[in-house]
Amino acid sequence: MTPEQKNSIRRTLEAKLDELLAISPAETSAETCADENEYASRLSEQSLNVALREREARAVKEVREALARLDSPDFGICEECEDDIGTARLAARPTATLCVHCQARLEKGLAFAI
Repeated sequence: MTPEQKNSIRRTLEAKLDELLAISPAETSAETCADENEYASRLSEQSLNVALREREARAVKEVREALARLDSPDFGICEECEDDIGTARLAARPTATLCVHCQARLEKGLAFAI
């Protein structure tokens, strides 16, 4: 991977991190509700907001880890088979730690034979 490609990925990751950190949490209080239906609706909304916050926190962690790996010689190497992760895959998903083939195996539920 060329230094220009790494710089491009770094800019992408930094922009994604800025975007994730700029998201303000939505507040929905279920304390003062007019009726049971509104209360149930607000509880449902709160549950969804918690799930979204957890997802955003995982995404922030992934981006920060990718930024930390970017300067290591291991960046762009599959964690399972140790082959190169394609530049196009890293450009599309800079947080990727698996090559396309290992990711496909993981998604199909196949065990790695290493």
